[in-house]
Order: sequence, then structure tokens, then C-alpha cells
Amino acid sequence: MKRLRCELAVLCLFLMSGGVLMAQAGATATLRGEVKDAQGNAVTKAQVTVTSLQTGLSRQTAVDRTGAFVLADLPPGTVSVLVAADGFAEQRYTDVPLRVGQTFDLPVVLAVAGVKESVSVSATTLDIVNTTSSVVDAVITAPAIEKLPLNGRNFLELALLVPGNAPAPNFDPTKTSSVLISSAGQFGRGGNITIDGMDNNDDVVGGPLMNIAQDSVQEFQIATSRFSAELGRSAGSVINVVTRSGGDSTHGAGAIYWRDSSLQSLPATYDRSAGNDFPFDREQLAGSVGGPIRKNSLFGFGAIEYRNQDGAVLVGTRNDAARTITRSFASAPADNLLGQFRADWLASPSNHVTVRYSGESVDDTGATKLDRAIGTESQRQRSQNHYNGVMGTWSSVLSSRSVNTLSVSVSTFHNTIEPTSPGLPQLTFPSLVDGSSFRVPQSTDQRRWQFADTYTTIRGSHTIKAGGEFQRVDAGFGLDVFRAGRVELVQDFPQFDADGDGKVDDNDLLFAVTIRSGHPESGIQLPNCDNNHTALFVQDDWKFSSNLTFNAGLRWEMDSNVKNISGYGDINPIAQPFLKGDRSADKNNFGPRIGFNWATDNGKMSVHGGYGIYYDRITLEIMSLERGLDGRTLPIEVRAGNLFFLPLNGPPILPPFAPSLSNPFTGFILPGAGAGGINIIDNSMQNPTVQQFNLGVERNFNGWLARIDGIHTHGTQFIIGRPIGTVFNPVVGGPDTILNLESSVGTKYDALLASVERQFGRGFGLRASYTLAKAFNYANDDQIPFAAGPIDPNNLQRDYGPTPNDQRHRFTFAGVWSAPKGLNVSAIWAMASGVPMDIIMPDGTSRIPVIQRNAGGRQFKTPGDLNAFIQDLNAKGGISTPAGSVLLPLVSNDAKFNDSFNSVDLRVSRPFTVGRGMKIEPMVEVFNLFNVTNILGTSNLNYSGYSNALIRDSQDPASPGYLTSSAFGHAVTTAGGVFGSGGPRAFQLAARMTF
Repeated sequence: MKRLRCELAVLCLFLMSGGVLMAQAGATATLRGEVKDAQGNAVTKAQVTVTSLQTGLSRQTAVDRTGAFVLADLPPGTVSVLVAADGFAEQRYTDVPLRVGQTFDLPVVLAVAGVKESVSVSATTLDIVNTTSSVVDAVITAPAIEKLPLNGRNFLELALLVPGNAPAPNFDPTKTSSVLISSAGQFGRGGNITIDGMDNNDDVVGGPLMNIAQDSVQEFQIATSRFSAELGRSAGSVINVVTRSGGDSTHGAGAIYWRDSSLQSLPATYDRSAGNDFPFDREQLAGSVGGPIRKNSLFGFGAIEYRNQDGAVLVGTRNDAARTITRSFASAPADNLLGQFRADWLASPSNHVTVRYSGESVDDTGATKLDRAIGTESQRQRSQNHYNGVMGTWSSVLSSRSVNTLSVSVSTFHNTIEPTSPGLPQLTFPSLVDGSSFRVPQSTDQRRWQFADTYTTIRGSHTIKAGGEFQRVDAGFGLDVFRAGRVELVQDFPQFDADGDGKVDDNDLLFAVTIRSGHPESGIQLPNCDNNHTALFVQDDWKFSSNLTFNAGLRWEMDSNVKNISGYGDINPIAQPFLKGDRSADKNNFGPRIGFNWATDNGKMSVHGGYGIYYDRITLEIMSLERGLDGRTLPIEVRAGNLFFLPLNGPPILPPFAPSLSNPFTGFILPGAGAGGINIIDNSMQNPTVQQFNLGVERNFNGWLARIDGIHTHGTQFIIGRPIGTVFNPVVGGPDTILNLESSVGTKYDALLASVERQFGRGFGLRASYTLAKAFNYANDDQIPFAAGPIDPNNLQRDYGPTPNDQRHRFTFAGVWSAPKGLNVSAIWAMASGVPMDIIMPDGTSRIPVIQRNAGGRQFKTPGDLNAFIQDLNAKGGISTPAGSVLLPLVSNDAKFNDSFNSVDLRVSRPFTVGRGMKIEPMVEVFNLFNVTNILGTSNLNYSGYSNALIRDSQDPASPGYLTSSAFGHAVTTAGGVFGSGGPRAFQLAARMTF
């Protein structure tokens, strides 16, 4: 904290010496248009003045010889526009919406003076069609954020209302409580979220970093595809969040949201015999206030939010007597405090300074990242996250045609995760995970300095932006992973007296392998996992004619150390022969973007399209794999389980020296697999790259705005861990696999995105969207190869298949209405088709190698399809394994691969005026109104929510149950767990006061 205070002081001095602030590239808006007379001739001497209705900040410019004008780098918000010229009546446009990252095109027709001295037009009567840009995006405004029902009050969930976006499965234990957005087929690890233009991403493991109070959000833009050169570091989407500022009048709000188990239904997969009582209550308190600190020049806005939850998580328990897995609840308490304060200073008509502090503290207990659809009570973890950050921007109007914006920020993030049942090995059963997660304890630290500058100038019909950014990220890891170890069991319950002690108990359970640290007595610390990120860009939006705009840009990005260049000399000598060539930073990340937008003369329709190259960020966790899993620092011992000790002939009795569940880590060493072995970064590793193509049309039908976009993305150079050889590792006393982290796989995404919306004013409106898409990649893990390795390291094409969250159809609807009796009604309706399922071998160690990855629900539509394939496979001898040929069991006729999703969330409220300028609004919210059962998981290894391992009913080859798997395809978990989106029906009571 002392170091942070020093850094904050340095930052304040820097800002005071620099002068003025505003938002960085991508967090501003642009206003452009043409001024003509009634005959369509250009009015060449007009002046255009834009004034913020919130702060009173004004900008002015003159039109050019064609009557055109552009005002760039404007703060998003509602403004008025005054157009004046000698000999003409003034024209004023009120309530003009300037949206973050977008351009508002305003055609102006001036009447001759004397006809009317002043004309006032509301912008809500204008046809708002994008006539300048080729980006595929949408903006979620403050009324939608404030009025729509949000289960958990995380505004990022509203990004799911935009076509091309879907929920992402969890990819890391540090992100189990985060809202993860999958855009254009990518996982949530690689998206880019900015707040007021500054980076809000976890460079250590990926995904979003800090949440901010919902009352702090003015609006946010989600650019799903084909964004401009101003934005980068994402192969999926960019979300630009703009925070609220104060104004000339004091305003504020306070709210309380409350729910508990009496207002909550039970998940469909919960075992009712366990009783109906479960620990759950949740309270959220929120407050905000904004207003002038110094009239007409200095404004402040602050918001704070606190969440206290005595929650629950659905867990499984092995019932040995009944030989079933029952489902009950385990406690999951959480405390979350977040807040921010923002100050805006109008230093002069040409200078605007903003400084913002944000902080968040989270302490919660919940399920860890799961390798199966459900875990036991011991598979919970306690996470603590602490975030502090301060930023500022300086926007200086150099002339009526030029603006410069300088931004700087510093932030710190600390995460620690502890298991709730320390010291237990992870027991990976085919149907659930028991013990303590092998991924924890762990901790991560990140400190980021970011500097960015954007210069915008208008040159004739060209709007040119040029600039760059520099980020210094200092990171470190504390890893106690693999210390307690991991046991890969092949059965949920023992089938026979394998150890010959006269009884059948858990010591008779068979397991394939064990994985454990070679130094189980201690963990490791990896400091100085640092990186410098540099980016430069230039973007030109060229108004070629009144109907046609060309967008062209070029971005260059470079990371100095994501390939562990600073630690290259410390690589284990026994692995160095596998490194080919030299290692250097990836300096050729040039991303050109081109596009066009053609609009009709009346501005009611536009056609747009383009092409661009985009680079994903590589997380610093890649560096930790090479430094930590190097065969010395954290050597991983992969040992044979007792399955290897079963006799090939005769009674299935284990010898006395065979490992057992009470002493599992005594088998002989096997070459490492998956996360085992010695990890090296391929010297030729590149940043994952995506080429994006889009073509679309937008049309206004009597106030209804409809848009259709065709999207194609082709990704290359994505990262996978591939075994490339074996060495003798003296540290583990046996062979060890060399796992090469290389850029050798790709992704593909094709989609048709459709949306329609209508705004009625005063925050009321409708929005509907539909996505038809296919997403493919080569691994269920994203960058971090902790799952089983590729089926065939020499033929990676065999791992190509649908992504684990591939939804072919997704429909969303959101609406806010003014109902009779003063009621306000708002709703969100989401529907989606099922995701695919990976079909796992009976021993649970890998998928069936001769079928497509995530084949359930895609290659196989019904249980009959799968059974027909298995019967044909068994007739040919079954699956070939190192232990011999294996026959696969058949599944039951009622087995399912996935489930569709259907959920309606509703809010009804009634505001009451209780004093001058003060209102109180009681509200009732209900989530999943019709209590539809939506089966879905959380893990990227099994997102379907159904049991996906071909578990044998009997381990005795002579029993009919040996070739039967009655557990396969049965529902395990529901969407949202106990209370999340799409989960069991839940009511919430709330009251909001505004002044």
C-alpha cells in the first residue's frame, strides 16, 4: 500500500504538470454532418456548437467548403447542437445521443432568416442509421443498465443482448465468480474490456479484472467484430465502458436488493430427499451521488456498492450404500465491496481534466474450476481479490479541427485462493470430482502502468486518428499446485474385492494414473513475470462522398516478454535440445483494417463491410508454465495407477505392492501427460491471430432500426501444448515428456447476426437479436494445456471440433415499457440451442479417440446414433489402448447430450414522488419466471451439464453391465447453479430512491 500511495502521488503530479484529461482512444464519440439550405446547396459559413447537457462543456467548429463538419473525441452523453450561419435561421437539435465508440451523422437543413428566427428539433425524431462505420457493434445505454432486471447486478451480462455474444465457460480458478463473455466464437480469456479507455484485463491468467458499481456506468459499447485500429489486444470483442460524471445539478440514488431461500426454487438436479432447506440469502446495497464541486468548472461523482451473500453451491456426494451420487448444498458465503470516485475539471474552454479512482475487495467461497460437471463439498475454494486503480486523461482542443488526448493509469491486483479442505488429493471420478483441487492454493499479483495518447485531426473529408500506448505489467505467481496430487479413477464405486482383504471398499477402487509434484512438501514462488506492451495505430475515416465512407487503419502491437525471453537462459538443460532457432519478441504484429459504409440519400439505409487482422493477448501464465513446470522447480510425477497391476488372466486381484487409494502415489513413473512433463515455449510462438470479414445492411423502418451482418473469422497461431519427445529426468527418477507450447492450431467462426430495436424516449424501448453461428477450434482449453493432450501429437487435425460453448441458435429480447397505473415493466428473454458434449472413455482419462471432439449433439444427434457407432466399433475389436483393445459400453435410450436454454427475467416497479425532486421506486424482480429447467455446466471441459463419461455399470467383463453405461447422459447441474442466470426461479425485492 505504501508503494501504491507513492505511485498515485507520482501520477497526480504527472497530471497536474500535463494539464487536462478526457477518455482515451475508443472511449469517445464523434459527431459529423453536412449543412445545406432548402435547395440542397452547401452552407459554407456555418458554425456548429455542441454543448453537453450534463456538464455544459462546449466545442465549436466551422463547416468546410462542402458544408461538412466533424467534431471528434467528444465525451459520450446527451448533447445539444446549435447550427448558425449569416442569412439563415438558427437550428438547434436537442437530446442528441453521442454513444461511446460510435459516430452520429447529423444532416442539417437551414431555413432562410426571417421565416423562423430559431428552429428546435428533437433528435428522437431523427432516423439514426450508422452511415459512417463498418464495425459490428452495439451500445448499451444507461436507461437499459438501470431498468433491466439483472440477476446478480453485473452490467456486463447485458453484453449477451448483442448478437454474436454468448456466455463463456469457466477457464480458470481465479475467474469462477466472473461474468465471462464469448464473442465471435472465442473464449472469455482473450476479450478486451476497457473502462474509460484504460485496460481492465487480467494479463496474468486472462479474463476481466475489476467489476464496477452498476450506478457508475453511463454506457458501454461492445464491438463484436471488425473494430477500428484504435482498439486491439483481442481476437474476439472489445467492451468499452464509460463511467458517469457529475453535472451542474446535484443528483444521486440509493437502493437495496434482497432475496433469500424462501423466494427461491430448487435446482432440478437437487436430490429432494435431502430436504428443502438450503443456506441462501443475498443483500446488495448501492448508493451514488454526483454534482458540482465548483459551479460550472469542477464536478464530482461517486458510487459504492456492497454485496453480502450467504450462498450455496450444488455439490455431489458418493452414496456407497446405494451406489449413487446424491446432490445437496454446501455453503458459499461472499462479501464484495466496490466503489469509485470521479472528478471532472473544465480547466478552460479547450481543456478538460478527469481523474478517477476505483477499488474492489472480494472475499467469497464457491466451487473451484471443475474437471467434471459437479464436485463434492471439498471441491470448494476461498478466493480473495483486491483491486485498486487510479486513472486520468487530458483532452486538449488544439483547434476547431484538432484534439489531443493523453491518458495514464496505475492499478494493482492481488488474488489468493485457498482450498476449503487443504491437504487432500483431487480424486477425479468419472462422474464427479472429490478431494481438494490440484490447482490450489495459488496466488497472483499484477501491477500495471499504462500510458496512451491519441491525436485526432480533421483534414478535409478525412478524420484521422493516430496514437499509441505503452503498458508495463509487473506480475508474480505463488503456486502450490499439484502438491496434494491428483488421482484419475476409472469407476465411481468399487465393483469387487480388488485387494483381496475380504471386503469391498474404496481401497478397491481402480485408478489409471496419479499426478503429483515431485516436491510435495513445498510450493514455488515465481516473481518478475513481467511484460511491456507497446502499440501504435493510425485510423482514417474518409468521407469520400455524401453517401460513401471508407474506413482504413493500421495497428502494430508488440509484447516484450510473453515468451519468457528474460528467463530463456534458465531453461532446464535437458529440454534445451528441443528448442529450435532463436527466441525473440514477436515484432511483426501488423493489423490492417479496411471497411466501407454506403448510405442512401435519405440516410434510412446503409450497407457496410470490411476486413481486418487482429491479435489476441498471450497471458503471462504461459511464462509460469515454462518457469514452473520445468522438471526442476515443480517437477510433475505421473505414476501408474493400480489398473496397471491387474493381471491379464485369472482373478482380478491386485498384488500387495500395488498402489491403493489410501496410498496412491507409489506406482512406477510414466511419461508426463497433459499438464505433466517439462513445459517449454516454442521459440517461434506467435500471438494468436484472427482475420475477420463482415458484410451487412442496416435499415430504418418508421423508427424501427434493423440490422443484419454476415461474419466470418479465421484464426491461426492459437496455442496448444503438444508432446514432442521424452527425456530422462533425474529429479523424478524416470522419463519425462517434453510439452511444447506452440502456435499451431486455429479457430473458425461463421455467423449471421440480426437485430432490431426501437427507442420511444425517456428510457423506454425494445431490443431483439438473433445469432445463427458455428464455432470450431482445436482444444477445450484456451492457451493453458491442463487437460489431456492431443489425441495424436503428430496429427492435430484429429482434435478439430466444435467449441465447448458452441450455440448454433441464440435469441434475446429486452424491453422497457411504461404500463398503466404508473407501472414500469422491463424484461429480458433469452433462448439458445444446446452446446455440444465431449464423450469420455470409460476410464475418464480422455475422450474417445476415434470420434470428433465435442461430438455429442453434433456428430451424434441421438443415443441411437451413438450406440450404432459403438456397436460397429466393438464389432471391429473396439478401441486400441496401451493395455490392449477395449470394448465400449452402450448408453441408455433416454440419455441426452445437451439441453436448450429458455429463461424470462421480469421487473415490475412503481415510482412515487415523495418530495421535490425525490422519488422512491419499489420493485419486484423474478428470474426465470416460468421456472424452466435449463441443464448446463460451468467447466470448459464439460459445459453440457450432463454426465459425459461412458461409466460401466460393472467392471466385471463377464457381467452384462460391463457393456452398459446407464449413467451416461443424465442431468447433473443446471444453468446458473443455485441462483444464477437461467437457474431455478427466484424472486428479488428491491427499493430505489433517487434525488
